Amino acid sequence: MKILFVLDYFTPHKGWLETVFENIIQRLTNKWYEILILTSHFDKKLEKIETKPKTNNYEIVNMTIYRTWKTRSWFIINSILLWAKILKNNKDIKIIHTSTYGWAIPASILWLLFHKKVILTIHEIFWKLWNIYKWKFFWFFYRIFENLIFQFPYNIYHCVSTYTLNSLRISYNIQDKKLKMIHNWVDTNFWNPEKIDTEKIKNFKKEYWLENSIILLYYWHAWKSKGIDYLIQAIPEILKTNIKIKIIFNLIDCKRKNKIKQKVFNYKKNNPEKILIFDWFKMEDLRNLIALSDIVIAPSISEWFGSVHTESVAMWKTLLTTNIASIPEVARWKVKFINPGSSQEIKKWIQEILEWKIENIPTKTFSWDNNVNQIEKIYQDLLHQI
Repeated sequence: MKILFVLDYFTPHKGWLETVFENIIQRLTNKWYEILILTSHFDKKLEKIETKPKTNNYEIVNMTIYRTWKTRSWFIINSILLWAKILKNNKDIKIIHTSTYGWAIPASILWLLFHKKVILTIHEIFWKLWNIYKWKFFWFFYRIFENLIFQFPYNIYHCVSTYTLNSLRISYNIQDKKLKMIHNWVDTNFWNPEKIDTEKIKNFKKEYWLENSIILLYYWHAWKSKGIDYLIQAIPEILKTNIKIKIIFNLIDCKRKNKIKQKVFNYKKNNPEKILIFDWFKMEDLRNLIALSDIVIAPSISEWFGSVHTESVAMWKTLLTTNIASIPEVARWKVKFINPGSSQEIKKWIQEILEWKIENIPTKTFSWDNNVNQIEKIYQDLLHQI
C-alpha cells in the first residue's frame, strides 16, 4: 500500500509531533508500506526530494520525502500544487494521512479532487480556549479557522486521547463511526532510569550547586496552554516552602520563550542560586535532568496527550500536574493533581508533596507497536469501504 503523509515538519527537525509520526512511518515501512512525505523545507541543506532517506542510521528504501517552502505558514499556503502533482504522478496512492491544523483543509479538498481516503490525526482542539491563548481579538479568527476545518469532510478522525475524541463529539458533532481513539506511545526503552549517566548527573549537581537540594523541574514549551505563567507567579512562595528548594526551567524554542525567560530572570536576580534556566537539552541530557529532579511540575491548562506527564513518570518521578483534559487518562505512578490556572494551588500542593501526600496511580502501558497496529487496521478498513 502506498500512503502520502502531509506534515509541517519531519526528521531531522525534532519535536514531539515529529517523533510521533517518525515512529509511525518507520514501523509502516518495516511492514513494506511505501511512504511518501510532503513537508516543509525548513533547512536548505536538506534535499528537496530525498529518496531512500536515512533515519536512526539506516536507509529506508521504500520512502520518499518531498520538501517545499521554508516555513510552516508558507508551506501550508503554497504546497497544495505540489501535493496535487504528487497525487497525479502516483495514482496508486491509496490514503492521505495528515494532521491538524493547517493541512486538514487542503487534504479534504484533494480527497474530493482525487478520490483518496483521508485520515486526519487530531492532537487537540481548543474551541473556547482560544479566548485565553490568543491576544485580544485574534482568538476570534483562530476559532473561526478551527470551526472551518471541521466543516470539511474526512474519512476518519484519529484522536490521540479520549479527551480529544469527546471534544470533537461535543464541540463539532462529529459522527461516532468516524472517530477512532488510539493513544500515543511512551518510549519506555529510552525513558528508563537505568539508562541515566550517573557521572554526568554528579558533575551537573556539583557545577550548579545542587547537592542536598530539593529540585523542581519544568521542561517543555512556554506556551500559555502549559500553565507556565502560573508556575512563575508562584516562584516566591515556592521558595519559602523549603530552604532546600531549587527550580530548574528547561525550555524548548517557541514564540513566547524569550518573554518567559525574562519573567524568570526577574525572580532569579534576587535568588541567583535558587533558579536555573536552560535552553533545550539534547534528549540524553534531558533524561539525566529528569533523573536528578525530585518533582516534575506540569501545570497544563489543556493537554492533548501529555508527553511531559508520561515521560517523567516513566522515569519514576513524582509529578505535580492538573486534573484536566487528557492528563488523568494517561498519568500514573506518584501524582498530585491540582486545579488548573492557580499559582496558589501550585505552592500549596508542593508542600503536600514534600509531606508525601501523593496519589499512587496504577501503571498504564502505551506501546508503539499497538499504536501502529491500530492505525494499520484503520487503513485496511478504509480500503474496504465502498
